[in-house]
Amino acid sequence: MRTTWGYFIAVKLSILCISAISAQSAHIQFDYLVVDEQPKGPIGFTGLGVLYQPEGSPLTFGMRLNNALVGERGGYYTYGYQVGAALPLGANWSFNPVAMFTAGGGAESNDGSGGFGTLAGTLDYTSGVHTFGLGAQYSYISTGVIQGHSVFARYVLEQPLSKPFKRPVHGQAFINTMYSPYNEHDRGTAFIGVGGRSLYKNTFAAVHLNAAVTDLGGYMEVFGGFGWHRSVGPVRLLAELDLGTGGGGRAPAGGGALWGGQAEIQLGHKNFVGLTGGWLSSIGEPFYYSFLALRVGTQLSFQTDAYQEADAYPVYLKVENSIRTYLGPSGFSNIGSSFELYTHQKWSLLGETYWAFTDGRGAYAEGLFGIRHTRGPLYLETQFGAGAGGGINLWAGAGLVFVNAGVQWPLSKSDYAGMKLIRNVYSTTPFPAWGLQFSLTHSLRFKSVNNI
Repeated sequence: MRTTWGYFIAVKLSILCISAISAQSAHIQFDYLVVDEQPKGPIGFTGLGVLYQPEGSPLTFGMRLNNALVGERGGYYTYGYQVGAALPLGANWSFNPVAMFTAGGGAESNDGSGGFGTLAGTLDYTSGVHTFGLGAQYSYISTGVIQGHSVFARYVLEQPLSKPFKRPVHGQAFINTMYSPYNEHDRGTAFIGVGGRSLYKNTFAAVHLNAAVTDLGGYMEVFGGFGWHRSVGPVRLLAELDLGTGGGGRAPAGGGALWGGQAEIQLGHKNFVGLTGGWLSSIGEPFYYSFLALRVGTQLSFQTDAYQEADAYPVYLKVENSIRTYLGPSGFSNIGSSFELYTHQKWSLLGETYWAFTDGRGAYAEGLFGIRHTRGPLYLETQFGAGAGGGINLWAGAGLVFVNAGVQWPLSKSDYAGMKLIRNVYSTTPFPAWGLQFSLTHSLRFKSVNNI
C-alpha cells in the first residue's frame, strides 16, 4: 500500500461528501484554458463539466472532463471534480471562483502521477438559463513540468430541477462494443465505450466515449454528435455527424481533433439493441478508422419531481464517485465514477471510468462495464473492460476482468457510503491482483414519462 494513499483518500473524501447535498438545478459547462509543457509549448484544453447547485446555496459542484485540442498532445485527457460558487455582484452579474482537481494525462506528455489542479475565477453575466464567463486560471500538473496561467472562458447552460420542464426530456444511455475492419494501421482493432443521446422531435444530440482494447492500448476518444432520427413502429433509424478529440497509444492522431459520422438502426423502445456503422478520422493527420458497433441501451423520458401527469412515475439515476486503489508493490490510486445504466430486480448494469493520480501512473485510465447483484447492503459484481496508459498495457491489448464483493450503507434516502474488495482475475499484461474501493453514491430523483 502506497504512502500517498492515505493523503489522497482524505482529499478525495472531502470532495465526495459534497455529493450528498440535494440539488435544485443542473449546469452544463463548456470552457477553455491553456497550460505550458516545457519544452513542447502550450496545450489548449477544452473542458466539459456536469454540475449541480444545492437549494438555497451559491455553491456548484460536480464532475468534469478536460481534453487537449490545441498543441501536440492529442489524446491527453483528465477526469475529476470541480467546485465553485456564484457570488452576486448586481443584476445579472456575479463572480465565480472555481477549484478543480482532475486526473489523467497521455499522448506521451510529462504528466508524472497525473494530478491536474486548477484555480480559476470568472466574471459572469447571466441571461435566463445562459451564463457567459471570462477570467483567468492557474494550473499545476503533478511534478510541475506542466503548469501555467491563461485566460479562462466558459459558457454554462442551466436546467432547473425544482420546476417542471416545458416538455419531457427524452434520452438514451448505451454501452457499445466496436470493431474496426479497415483503418490507417491495417489491423483489426476492437473498442468498447459508453454514450448517450438527447432526443428531440426529429433531431438529437449525442456524446460518446470509447477506448481501444487491442493493439492501440492507450487510445481514447471523446466526441459529440448531432443528427436526425425517425421511428417506424419498434424500429428507429438514426444518422449522425460527429466532432471531438482522440489520441494516445500508437494512434498518429496529431493535435487530437476528430470528425466523422455514423448511421444506426435500433430495435426496441424502452430497452433497445442498435447496429451501427461509421467512420472517424483525425483532422489533418493520417489516423482514421471505420467501425461496426453493437449497442445495448435503455431509453428514458424525464420530468422533474414536480411533474404531476398520470403517466409519470419516480425513477432514480445513481452516480457512484470513488477512490479505487490497487495494492502491492506496483499499486496506485485512481479517482472515478460509475453510472447505473439499467436495473432489473436485484441486477444492475453499470458504466464506469477510473483515472490514475498517484505513483507515477499519470495517463492510465480504465473504461469498465459492471454487472452487479445486490442483496440488502451486500453485493457481488463482475467488471470487464479496458485499462491502459501510464506504462501499463501500453501499445498492447488492454483487457481487464475483475470479480468484486462490496457493501453499501445508507446515509439518507438518496445517499450511500460503500466499500468493496477488488480481485483482478484476468488481464492481458501483468496487473495488481487486489484492490480496495471507497465510494459515495447519490441518487438523483426524476420522474419518467411513458409517452416516449
